[in-house]
Amino acid sequence: MNQSETEDDRRARLRDIEDSLKRLRADLPEPSGDPTDMVDSGQYLAQREELQGQIDLLETERERLRADLGMT
Repeated sequence: MNQSETEDDRRARLRDIEDSLKRLRADLPEPSGDPTDMVDSGQYLAQREELQGQIDLLETERERLRADLGMT
């Protein structure tokens, strides 16, 4: 935790993270159910993995902030 970061700053960051998580989860592509070629399948998987990585990082930061704020 940054020592100059106030509780209000951490709460604001937590709200930003929650908003970002909602957007990223909404952007996660669902499998189409239609037969696709290997290129489409690879692109789908790469996009999903990239978004999931971003979600995982934000969830980790969210949990750290919640612990700092005594919200766990």
